[in-house]
Amino acid sequence: MINRERLCRTFMELCAIDSEPKGERLMADRLTKLLLELGFTVSEDGTGQLIGGSAGNLFARLEGSGAGEALLFSCHMDRVVPGRGVRPRIAGDYIVSDGNTVLGADDASGLAALLEGVTALKQAGLPHPPLELVLTVAEELALVGASHFDTGRITARACFVIDAAGPVGEIVLRAPEQVKFAATFHGKSAHAGFAPEQGVSAIQVAAAAIGRMKLLRIDEETTANIGSICASGPTNIVPERCELQGEVRSLQADKLRAQVEAITAAMEAAAREFGGRVEIRVSPCYPSYTLGEDCNPARRAARAAERVGVPVRFKSTGGGSDANIFNSRGLETVVLSCGYEGVHTTAERMPLEQLELLARWVLAIMTGGGE
Repeated sequence: MINRERLCRTFMELCAIDSEPKGERLMADRLTKLLLELGFTVSEDGTGQLIGGSAGNLFARLEGSGAGEALLFSCHMDRVVPGRGVRPRIAGDYIVSDGNTVLGADDASGLAALLEGVTALKQAGLPHPPLELVLTVAEELALVGASHFDTGRITARACFVIDAAGPVGEIVLRAPEQVKFAATFHGKSAHAGFAPEQGVSAIQVAAAAIGRMKLLRIDEETTANIGSICASGPTNIVPERCELQGEVRSLQADKLRAQVEAITAAMEAAAREFGGRVEIRVSPCYPSYTLGEDCNPARRAARAAERVGVPVRFKSTGGGSDANIFNSRGLETVVLSCGYEGVHTTAERMPLEQLELLARWVLAIMTGGGE
């Protein structure tokens, strides 16, 4: 029932729509039109105004034509930078960009699979429960859109976020908590040639602090990273200011806290040692979650994967998704892998076979997953 040609056409159309975080207006308008044509009621919330974006989250609902409780599917409308001017094309067994941008398969693959699944469902006249969709903005900015969405509007109790790397059939049951931190190191300016000993280099303080941190893979459940370090000025002045930003993720709250404390201690110790000072700001992004293989959405997704004929694998992930927000609010939500490769890079690509399997998987979930 899945029409591969139509699916690929929809996917490539969505990839070609400019939709970087906070700039999802064109994507939201196109999706609204397509969903209305499929019989959904569609509304947009005020998140765009709250976050300084061009569009808000979309909530859509299609009444059921058969027995069963409502199901929720969710994707995000934005993509990482560079995500403007995407030129998708088919290259052998893959859909790729021209190499100057990301492709946007994260998350156009989920959006296209949803649209194709519902289209096939209606064309075949298959019975289905009520279907609810939450299509979010600014997911790539630490789930900002979902965090502003009123989940009280959702009636479904089984939720599926279509947004993970890995082959179709993988189901994410566990994802980490994330916090971000920013630090401003203050030193003392001085002439770098005449009297450098009178100065305190903020760059040197920051470098010393970073050198004392344990970064990247901490253990199988915990990661930490410095994403940027910034200082500007002439070479003949000892720099008095340096800024850095980073993050910590962990599946375990106590491990995350311990890593944040260690990073904070390293920065404070370096500042004391060199005679400078540091201001540190730690910002929670989203909570972790852990679900069992026997939870309702996991069982339904697994049955549907078996029906489609793909191997089922339950897994943990090191990345966050809107499922972190939904689970924190009591909505059992699993994440479905989409099959894309090279995510968040200009080498991103979408295997044609995986895209079709994803649409078939979504359709199977909608129609009962073998129940």
